[in-house]
Amino acid sequence: MTAPHLLVVGAGPGISQATARRLGAQGFAVGLVARRDGPLGEVGRALRGGGVRTEWTTADAGDPRSLTPAVESLTAALGPVGVLLYNVSVGRSAAVPDLAPDDLLGDLAAGAVGLQTAVLAVLPGMRERGAGTVLVTGGGSADRPVPSMASLGVQKAALRALAEVQARALAPDGIHVAAVTVRGLVGDGDRRISPERVAGVYADLVAETAGPREDWRTVVDLTVQ
Repeated sequence: MTAPHLLVVGAGPGISQATARRLGAQGFAVGLVARRDGPLGEVGRALRGGGVRTEWTTADAGDPRSLTPAVESLTAALGPVGVLLYNVSVGRSAAVPDLAPDDLLGDLAAGAVGLQTAVLAVLPGMRERGAGTVLVTGGGSADRPVPSMASLGVQKAALRALAEVQARALAPDGIHVAAVTVRGLVGDGDRRISPERVAGVYADLVAETAGPREDWRTVVDLTVQ
């Protein structure tokens, strides 16, 4: 039987690559999804170079007609999804007076609604196995929106609410949904949260899934140390 793999939606060189490297070292194959082929391929080749079995495909997280087939193709290539990481954010530079409603809808579709699309795509396999982990990258802008990036706070607030309701709904099926609220800039250096630190929290949450459900965490805050 093929071992469950890690599927990353919103793959890039930061949190998602660090998490893929971390779980890949534990034996997970990795499937990657992102909008742009060039940067996506760079991440995929870097993981392969580190010995992690990796496949990737492009898709628009905000469009179910794009994302769902992408998830299905990676599942066909790598086997069932054991861990889903939703790591999508749209960092549009637009304050309220300049934010068009259509742009807000599009940002919300990719930044939050796509989580539901991805979960629905992996849910049958997770239910069949009676286990799975869904990891969601949240942000502090859910509580303190940035005025110059008005849509980002809306995305992150909706994303956390969706993750919380998914967690309650799917726990009886053995599926652990957890959002990590990253309260700070991600990167290396002072006053930043390193991608490896976030990856470590995600690895802990994956391990947590095998334990008692009453110990499962749903929202984890991560702050600058």
